[in-house]
Amino acid sequence: MSIQPRTHETVSDESNYDSRADYIFVGVDNEGAHHVYRTTDESVHVIENGERTFRYDLEDVEKTIDDWIDYIYDRRGGFEAQYLFKTMADAIVSAVEVSDQ
Repeated sequence: MSIQPRTHETVSDESNYDSRADYIFVGVDNEGAHHVYRTTDESVHVIENGERTFRYDLEDVEKTIDDWIDYIYDRRGGFEAQYLFKTMADAIVSAVEVSDQ
């Protein structure tokens, strides 16, 4: 087993297989903090008052972005506005307006 260092070429090769954006805006929690998911290193960045106040490495603790979303619901009462959804069904429900007509 060999370890290949991250170079421009290896990062470019890797990005050919991963169609996710490098940064995905998760949402704004009920306390006004913005949460951003960085896919390149599986980390979450919390921004308050224009400054990053917290960085959480998901891989270090073997957690996923879904675990982070659950944590924010438990810790801060959820999101005032959430853009990254835990399931495809959540995204579809949010995208489709249901009418009583």
